[in-house]
Amino acid sequence: MTPGGPAAADLTGEIRLLLAEITRDRAALEAPLGTALLRDGIGLDSLGGTVLLTEIKRRYGIDIADEDLNLDSLASIGTLASYVRARLTFGGPPGGSAARASAAPRSPR
Repeated sequence: MTPGGPAAADLTGEIRLLLAEITRDRAALEAPLGTALLRDGIGLDSLGGTVLLTEIKRRYGIDIADEDLNLDSLASIGTLASYVRARLTFGGPPGGSAARASAAPRSPR
């Protein structure tokens, strides 16, 4: 099971399915979370990466290209799933100010 519980597993499964559709290779469905998305991993090329970014924006309303300027979230299946999960949960990238603000204890006034 994917760390983070059933909802995380569902999101990771959706991303795996999307990758399998884009690459036309079912290997993405069973690949380890640390599998790279580019080159020797899943094998996304520049066009596949563009299609992936477009589909993430369409399905989840997250514009990774605008928000993650280094595209670090595209390093692997796991980093992409974590990024999307954090944006859906906290409205910001993993470890970003929105995630820290929601996790920080509130001081009494």
